[in-house]
Amino acid sequence: MKEPDLVDRFLELQPIWRLIGAAAMVLVAVLVWDEYVRPTAEEWTRESDRISNTIERARTLDQRTDPKIERLATALGPIEVPRSAAPGATRLESTVSEICSQYEIVPKIDGRTGSKLPSNSPLSSMAGGRVERIICELEFVSNSETVVDVVRDLEAEPEIESISSLRLKLVDDGPDLEVRIMVEAWIVPRKKS
Repeated sequence: MKEPDLVDRFLELQPIWRLIGAAAMVLVAVLVWDEYVRPTAEEWTRESDRISNTIERARTLDQRTDPKIERLATALGPIEVPRSAAPGATRLESTVSEICSQYEIVPKIDGRTGSKLPSNSPLSSMAGGRVERIICELEFVSNSETVVDVVRDLEAEPEIESISSLRLKLVDDGPDLEVRIMVEAWIVPRKKS
C-alpha cells in the first residue's frame, strides 16, 4: 500500500478542518497578492500612464505648435541634451576654450549651474528629467575683429543654446576691448539612485 500524500491527508480531515485549511490557503494567497503582486501592478500602471501621457502630449504638440516656433526649430535643427550636469558643464567649458584657442585667446572661464525648470514643465517631462541651465562666463581682452569672430563662432556652436550677456569695454582708449560673455546650455541632471 502506498503512503498517503498531502492531498489524501487533507481529504481525510474532518470537514471543519478542511474548511479552516482552505481558508488559511486563501488568506495566504490574498496576503501574497496584497504585499507583492498588487504594488508591482500599480507601479507598472502608473509608469504606463506616464508614458501614455507623454506620447499623447507629443502627438498633440504638432497641433499646438506656433508656425514661427516651427520655422525656428527647423532652422536650428535638433538640440542634444547632455544626460548629467558634470559632463554638460565640462563639455560647455571645453567647447568655449576650443573656440577661443582658435583665435589665440586664453580667457578666464567660470562655469556654474543656473536655474531649473519646474519638474512638471512639458520640456522636463519630454527630456526625461528636470531640465537645468548651466552658465559659462568668460572674460578676455582682444581687438574688435577677433571679438566679432569669437561671438559668431559661439552663436553658431550647437553645444551653446544662447549668449545671455555680452559686455564690451574699451581698454585705455586703445584698439583693444575688454570682453565679458555669458553663454548657457540646458542639461538634464542624472537622478540619484
